[in-house]
Amino acid sequence: MDQRRSKKIVLIYVLISVACFALFITQNFKMYSEIEQDRQATLALLVKEEKFSEAALIKTFKVNKTSDLANEGASLEAKYNLIDKMDHPRLLRTLLIRNLQIFTLCWLLISLLFFWQMKEKIKLQKSLEKETKEYHESSIQNELLLQRSQREEGNLKSSITDITHQLKTPVASLKLSLDIALSDQYEEQERRNFADQAEVQINKLNLMLDGLAKISQLETDLIQLKPQKLSLQQLINEAVNGVIMKAVEKDIELEVELSEDTFVMVDKKWTLEALGNVLENAVKYSPKQTTVILRASSLVTYVLVEIKDEGPGIPTDEQNKIYQRFYRGSSSTTAEGSGVGLYLTRKIIEEQGGTVMVKQRHPRGSNFQLTLPAT
Repeated sequence: MDQRRSKKIVLIYVLISVACFALFITQNFKMYSEIEQDRQATLALLVKEEKFSEAALIKTFKVNKTSDLANEGASLEAKYNLIDKMDHPRLLRTLLIRNLQIFTLCWLLISLLFFWQMKEKIKLQKSLEKETKEYHESSIQNELLLQRSQREEGNLKSSITDITHQLKTPVASLKLSLDIALSDQYEEQERRNFADQAEVQINKLNLMLDGLAKISQLETDLIQLKPQKLSLQQLINEAVNGVIMKAVEKDIELEVELSEDTFVMVDKKWTLEALGNVLENAVKYSPKQTTVILRASSLVTYVLVEIKDEGPGIPTDEQNKIYQRFYRGSSSTTAEGSGVGLYLTRKIIEEQGGTVMVKQRHPRGSNFQLTLPAT
């Protein structure tokens, strides 16, 4: 709206300037015509006088100059060829040029003043727009910070609630198992079984607390991921070595398919943690005497790592939920877990610019696909 208003002001100024110039030209031509008429009429009167006394001349100049006198004077000018001898036209042109110069100078001064005011107005308008933009940006940033603070506060409350809920079950089971294991009212074998169950719950608590500690370190930026150039083959070998004993216990074959070695830009420790979590889940949920396949292939700017198992698979409606903290799907009833492994995996991979997704295998099993940035 301010730009339209400025354009209107400039247009009005131009129109006024043109009108003033046209009026100036009109007035000058009118003045020129009147002077010519007066000169010609005066000449005619002087000719009619027998004597050119001072009183007569004054009286003559006071006489009303009519157009008839002007015409008569023009005839005399033509008759006696006085137009070139009398220098009135040149004087009139000089007067016209001087008036035009004065008008032009005044017009330039007014124009400079006008455009200086317009420039100051535009400068002030730009400054105001800049301040307004900075104010809006600051308001948006403050709003985002407030929303982030509220979201983090909500996440903290949710995390505390989740942790409390997740710890209640193993702690209650551990307490019951220890009470029975230490009681004299049960047989030796029963007490031993409950002691073993207590050990399982302790391991579960330890696993959960370890996962929570790692998540806390990542979410609070206590640990900075430091990507470095690593051999993908070496990274996969170390991840496989971390779960090979568990695979041997279940007679599960680990098959690695890597056509050629390539290099990735990742943090070694935390990427091994992410790969290890997926491999451990694959071994944990796969039946005995099955095969877990780890396949790697190079894309344009990423490396795709696929981990395929022959377990029960993940239903379609749960494939987006398995990355939530403490979530354990319907297939988790047969295996122990803390529900933080895949959440931690997703966070590690995405923090490094990669992605994690899962697909259903046919006839059964899951296919986890992880992308890692290539060098």
